[in-house]
Amino acid sequence: MGRISISCLLPASWHFSLSPVGCPRILGTPLRQLLLLGAAALLLCSLLLIRSKYGRAARDRSSHRYLAGVTDTEATDTKNPNLNYGIVVDCGSSGSRIFVYCWPRHNGNPHELLDIQQMRDSNRRPVVMKIKPGISEFAGSPDKVSDYISPLLSFAAEHVPRSKHKETPLYILCTAGMRILPESQQKAILEDLLTDIPVHFDFLFSDSHAEVISGKQEGVYAWIGINFVLGRFEHTDDEDEAMVEVQIPGSERRDPIFRKRTVGILDMGGVSTQIAYEVPQSRERRWQREASAS
Repeated sequence: MGRISISCLLPASWHFSLSPVGCPRILGTPLRQLLLLGAAALLLCSLLLIRSKYGRAARDRSSHRYLAGVTDTEATDTKNPNLNYGIVVDCGSSGSRIFVYCWPRHNGNPHELLDIQQMRDSNRRPVVMKIKPGISEFAGSPDKVSDYISPLLSFAAEHVPRSKHKETPLYILCTAGMRILPESQQKAILEDLLTDIPVHFDFLFSDSHAEVISGKQEGVYAWIGINFVLGRFEHTDDEDEAMVEVQIPGSERRDPIFRKRTVGILDMGGVSTQIAYEVPQSRERRWQREASAS
């Protein structure tokens, strides 16, 4: 008679053994063997799920550390003169959101990024506000767009220290809702913003700070944002980190560098969906060779 033995060390040491002898005699030998194989398959599946769970926990430990830093942030010290601020208005198809960010001066270490965080109010809540409808609803009355977006800018002006307004950049980025409009209507909406906002607000706002971004830009910005939050762009000496080979544009003759592997994003909006992910250098070269061969 055959015997099936399965053992596992996680989460606790255990051993399990099956033999056709233990099955009821009333069952035929083929059926007993089939039942034993089915039981063994279930145990193997359980083992794989356990390994997957614990493996994921180990891989995501660093990600959880960065996410904890995002959620467990203290209120922004607006009295700190070394803090810089930035404002982004995301004009989507169903509404517009304003986000206020802040960061201290860079420490000068070329291996470290700016410590950019969402601004937090006195209650430690993110300084974010949303209004409806989407900005594209004003295609027929572009002269009303400034009035529409004014509550968002007033909200940001209340939180950013007044002394910092003139050096705080303001970006207004319009996405798929605006992309589906004719170019003439897009231009009329942007012109109204560029004309009226500087009259009522002192933020750093130039012609290049208001635009309709492409789907590619939207996907890349989302990809950069999530990987920045997860700390994927930081230098590391941890051998357990998944690494990827990258070539800096314009430095093809230099040796490639290795850094953490990034994550992909799926951004589902009201009118469009963006998918963005990094193609490792080794795979990119392989695909190029395959394309050349075909």
